[in-house]
Amino acid sequence: MERKTLDASISKTEGDGVKVEATITTESIDRDGEVLVSQGMDASEFEKNPVVFYNHDYAQPIGKISDLRRGKGKVDATIEFAKRPADFDGPYFPEFVESLVEQGIVKGISVGFVPMPGGVRRANKKDEDDYGGDVRQVYSKWKLLEVSVAPLPANATALVSAVRKGFVDRASAKHWLGFDEPARVTITVPRLGSLSTH
Repeated sequence: MERKTLDASISKTEGDGVKVEATITTESIDRDGEVLVSQGMDASEFEKNPVVFYNHDYAQPIGKISDLRRGKGKVDATIEFAKRPADFDGPYFPEFVESLVEQGIVKGISVGFVPMPGGVRRANKKDEDDYGGDVRQVYSKWKLLEVSVAPLPANATALVSAVRKGFVDRASAKHWLGFDEPARVTITVPRLGSLSTH
């Protein structure tokens, strides 16, 4: 399985439940010099069980895709975060991730996919003209397997700020991510007296 991560354009919508509008992939060159062609996506199997995970961790489902839209040069989706069950006690991971997404701390979306037969090619002259000279491989037919909210490119500085401001509580950040706000250290430097040389 291949995985592709991009900076997603994410926006929250109000209404019944928490919904996030996200672009899950675009026809642009990724870090590997590759392009996923949106019109080549086969999502038929994925749509039977459209679970959204956190960072490709299948033990951490956080919601579902309620609407998948293939457009010109991109694939958009509506992500619905899982609602806390009424009888659930303690930290609830989907709420924690929702908070990180809403604040723009975690803003990556990553797709897991497999190329379909005849759907991979080395970039040719037309691909270079369409996508840029750095393209080296194009996936023209691919099967979507999963979608994840991904911390890459999460901003650790923003996470520290969010913890300090109380947007993300320290206990949840430590519990879910193993992250703790660095302690503030004060260093006192003694004043030096006059120095003499001999």
